[in-house]
Amino acid sequence: MTRLLKPPVLIDVTLDHGCAPIAISGAFTGSIDPIARWKVETSWWNRPVVREYWKAVLNNNLLCELYHDLSTNEWFLERVYD
Repeated sequence: MTRLLKPPVLIDVTLDHGCAPIAISGAFTGSIDPIARWKVETSWWNRPVVREYWKAVLNNNLLCELYHDLSTNEWFLERVYD
């Protein structure tokens, strides 16, 4: 089952030396273990959306999806898999 958080939840992210997320805090808090990363660039003709998505395991037991909005430099938790 997948739960899409609407709207996505604003979070604070701690990065390692390679700029990968290693911990989050906010509505969801804990250490994360990144699994995959991809970049999305769309709507360039209208209002650009540039995001770096991460799939990660939160606290060794909850798979989640977060993204870094590169235009605002904010991080959000968007999806939780259970």
